[in-house]
Amino acid sequence: MDNTLFATVAAAATSLMEMNKILISVAAAGVACKYLGSMWNTYEAYYGDGGQARYTRFLLDEVRPDLFCEITQMERATFNNLVEELTMNGLLKNGRSISVKEQVLIFLDIVCHNNSMRQTAVKFRRGLFTITRNLSQLRQVRHGVIKNPKYQAFKNALGAIDGVFIPAKVPAEAQSPWRNRKHFIAQNVLAAVNFDFQFVYILAGWEGSAHDTRVFNDATSKGLNIPQKKYFLADAGYGLRQGLMTPFRGTPYHLKEQAAAGLRPANKRSSTTYDTLHYGISSSACLDA
Repeated sequence: MDNTLFATVAAAATSLMEMNKILISVAAAGVACKYLGSMWNTYEAYYGDGGQARYTRFLLDEVRPDLFCEITQMERATFNNLVEELTMNGLLKNGRSISVKEQVLIFLDIVCHNNSMRQTAVKFRRGLFTITRNLSQLRQVRHGVIKNPKYQAFKNALGAIDGVFIPAKVPAEAQSPWRNRKHFIAQNVLAAVNFDFQFVYILAGWEGSAHDTRVFNDATSKGLNIPQKKYFLADAGYGLRQGLMTPFRGTPYHLKEQAAAGLRPANKRSSTTYDTLHYGISSSACLDA
């Protein structure tokens, strides 16, 4: 009888100890939730992500002006004006957890540095779906630019054509024709890009010393079809011809060339519209020869 009573008391004590452990665990979980909740509330609007937008805040609030320009390829004032323009015209809107500024930063990270969407997702600590959706939305903005009356003169433009030097390995005895004007061994690759930033034609295999005109002529005989009354924008090296629109030779149309020469556009219509379109398309597609 005594043994039975002792066993009953021991079992009751064990149950009480287990109950205390459960109560302590519940209390600890409650304290942790309250603490995390207080930390969550310390993040400002659009950044209530537990640190997810840390890189965005760094770019917007902490980075030096010269580093900001290097990362975004534009001055901070230009970036702010771009964001304001996109917002005021209803081209972009703040999302539930991502601001217009972060959307633009994500887009610039991809197109300015040729990063993959996965690389950008890791850097901004966003999901691949968010990055893909953001890139798709920014690509749609081009329609508002193309239909802008300011670009009416380019309504039949298909995109841009440019060349890029791709390093090549060639036997020493055959390297001479492959050495380009920048003094390294390379192929001269022609690429055509449309306003969707998609490659519509690529011709590889020409020696680095080959002139752009020669490469273009070969491309037209190998599948590069340009419809009547349509054309691609190209630099002066290709020469003015059917299917291409090029600037006048000797005219400094690049912004850096105008700045070096101390020039300013004579009027709004003779401004840098051509340069804006050609440079914007070709650089976004990573063409730089």
